[in-house]
Amino acid sequence: MILLRIFKNSRLGGTMGLILLLIGIFLGSFIRDFGGEGISSVSAHQGMPFYQLVFGAIHKVPILNHLIAMLLMLMIGYMLIRIGVRDQLLERRSLMPAVFFILVAAALPESRQVSPALLGSVFYLLCFAILFEVYDKEPDTFSVFTAAVMLVLGSLFYLKLIWFIPLMWGSLRTMRPVTWRELFYPLVAYILLALFLFTWYWGILGDGDLFRQVVANNLAFSGGFAPYHFSVYLLYGYILLLVLVTSVNMISHFQSLKSLIQNIYQVMFYMFLMGALFYVLVARFDPSGLVFVAIPISYVFSNYFHRKRNPWTHELALWILVGLVVYVQVMA
Repeated sequence: MILLRIFKNSRLGGTMGLILLLIGIFLGSFIRDFGGEGISSVSAHQGMPFYQLVFGAIHKVPILNHLIAMLLMLMIGYMLIRIGVRDQLLERRSLMPAVFFILVAAALPESRQVSPALLGSVFYLLCFAILFEVYDKEPDTFSVFTAAVMLVLGSLFYLKLIWFIPLMWGSLRTMRPVTWRELFYPLVAYILLALFLFTWYWGILGDGDLFRQVVANNLAFSGGFAPYHFSVYLLYGYILLLVLVTSVNMISHFQSLKSLIQNIYQVMFYMFLMGALFYVLVARFDPSGLVFVAIPISYVFSNYFHRKRNPWTHELALWILVGLVVYVQVMA
């Protein structure tokens, strides 16, 4: 039981294993960068003006692009681990949420680069990390507004995060009874963002029409499905199979979990459904949009692979997943 022993370990051995896994997945991208093929493989993502200001030219430096993307994914993985420990989502401290997040979100070469979606997902996760704590907070707490502000900050990079406002409402109602004022907090936060942008474009730059163009361009449903190598369909077909198996396992012992943990996993289910719809309907199959599906999957998978029963079956399933990820790197 090599992989289970490594990634269930939250000490130095597990940390080194996680870092080596991340480097191994990004290795092909770095090889192409040093071979002179990096620029052609990196997409020039268009995002909000703040994204363009900070990262607009990073696609011209593919090595730096992939390095920052790797650090961002490592940061998200660390956040997933900390949330799992804080809210006791797993039986014991583990690195598995970060492992499964990386295997799902970074499998495609197109997703291993800096993008508005990847940057926005950091604030998206911060938003829900705050919402998970409102369970024992008083009604009309400003924690809900703080969570909305996190989503708005992410929208400075990726405006399409606005489509997750209904997910915030559903999550709030799942965590605890919600007041009507709390339902307005996300709308107020986005109104403040709109006022800030309009003031900047119309009041300072003197071009109100540019404000309309920026919003329209960043909310546009652009792109479409592009065919992949057979290995990609094999990998994500297997991931969907694991989602089915792990979900059935979760349902079988759901009632034995604490009420708070039940509520959080129910929100995770909503996050998965909304993330899948977002990937298909809003991101239009943009590989960077897979990050919003990978976040909830990481916890459901971790919960399943932490079971003490059938360890050899779990080990085999994990080796198949890693093997398919490697196969995609070789063929895609």
